[in-house]
Amino acid sequence: MMQVACGYTIPITLFGIPPSPADHLKGMEAVGQAGFKLIELEFYDELIAEHRRDLPAMKALLEKYGMRIASIMAVEEKMFSLDPAIKRKALADFDALTDLMVELGSPLVSICGYMPPEIRPQGTELYVGGPPTAVTVGDDFSWDAFWKNAVDVFKQCAAIAKRKGLTLIIETRANDVFSSTDALLNLIRESGADNAGVILDVAHVHAGKEYLALVIPKLGKLIKLVHFSDNDGTQAHHYAPGRGIIDFRAVVGSLKRAGFDGTIVVDVSGVPNIVEEAIKARDYFQRLIAEVGG
Repeated sequence: MMQVACGYTIPITLFGIPPSPADHLKGMEAVGQAGFKLIELEFYDELIAEHRRDLPAMKALLEKYGMRIASIMAVEEKMFSLDPAIKRKALADFDALTDLMVELGSPLVSICGYMPPEIRPQGTELYVGGPPTAVTVGDDFSWDAFWKNAVDVFKQCAAIAKRKGLTLIIETRANDVFSSTDALLNLIRESGADNAGVILDVAHVHAGKEYLALVIPKLGKLIKLVHFSDNDGTQAHHYAPGRGIIDFRAVVGSLKRAGFDGTIVVDVSGVPNIVEEAIKARDYFQRLIAEVGG
């Protein structure tokens, strides 16, 4: 049966991005105090040493509140760079980050299609940690070269994850470098990875003008995790449910028909009283899961 987790957008909203190591622990504490039994985390490539140092404290918080890890995101903004040195470091960092995820018992390692140095953000973020609203590239930019490299990076990350018993998932985010569900399907297929899937972020898919009623059966078993937040479809805002026009009852029904029985993540961001809003959203989504048939 589907379960509901607290997303890392809650610590980010409370403390900024990236939260300091101390604030990371405070965020986990706040989520535990709010009664969540599943939590999503983010680990940052520039904080590997600190994350490793704080593993005992993270384990203690998980035990204290009876929480489990739903997924951990490896935040590596230069991961898809074509620069060989940057690429090597990104893959080495991914290897180190996934070691920590295994220690915490996370079944999933997630990534985003962050813009590498070759693609320069020009627009502002709609929410802290979100993708840019506009980008530029140099005259010598080659999409074919970029795509070939991206497939290779994804393939290597999937292989690293597989060695450790992890599933690699990539998020559907409007305005990311892979900004459609078809792009992610192609990335996974061309990589040949058999331990890969997607995070279905309904707010991003909705803002990307894709139909959730079609996207869910299209992605099917590739959906390994779901992010729930609301918007009106014009921009990828991450509002509390009811503040936009997403039909979550219909989405839950579609997910059940597709055979999804994993975790739905409360992914609300940048709203006042974020912890209280996350609790209300959790209770709302749990009711829907109980009420809606497939």
